[in-house]
Amino acid sequence: MKRAIAIVALAWVAHLSLPPMPRAQEMSQEEMAAWMATTSPNEHHEVLSPLVGSWSHDLTFWQTPDAEPTKMTATSESRWVMGGRYVQSDYTGDFMGMPFEGRDMIGYDNLKKKYFSVWIDNMSTGPMDSWGAYDPETKTLTLEGTSIDPMSGATIEMKSTMTFLDDGTIHYESWMDGPDSEAFKHMEIHSTKTG
Repeated sequence: MKRAIAIVALAWVAHLSLPPMPRAQEMSQEEMAAWMATTSPNEHHEVLSPLVGSWSHDLTFWQTPDAEPTKMTATSESRWVMGGRYVQSDYTGDFMGMPFEGRDMIGYDNLKKKYFSVWIDNMSTGPMDSWGAYDPETKTLTLEGTSIDPMSGATIEMKSTMTFLDDGTIHYESWMDGPDSEAFKHMEIHSTKTG
């Protein structure tokens, strides 16, 4: 009985995650091709290819605008998943003497025509999602989202940039609302590919 319930629940979740599927007999070949294009990886996903591989990261954090920076190092493994639709990056490191684990899922939503990132880690219990665009001239992905301040419970605005540098490294910066609601840089990451 438990197995049957689990199978039904899994089928329901899978059903909810799929885009609406038009009835094939009502679609022309052009309409079917257009629908299939919305579900397939394309040149926007290819922009994320430089992320794939093994990385070392040097991170600097600022808890408040006038705080002394906190530094840490981390490593990550990034790979394409789900048929080249998303890049999944798994991070490990040490943050102030505590083991750190994080996972980022980054992709491009063909329907919304936006890039996105969903981040989770072992220092919180909820995801952080952000959405944005890629600028091919500067090779920069800019994402914006919100998070919850764990001390006050207030919603804070966040913005990040990920710049793909010509030497194969990646420079990441993020800003968030400070105590006075003014944005300040709270994180900087320099990432070097190791494999």
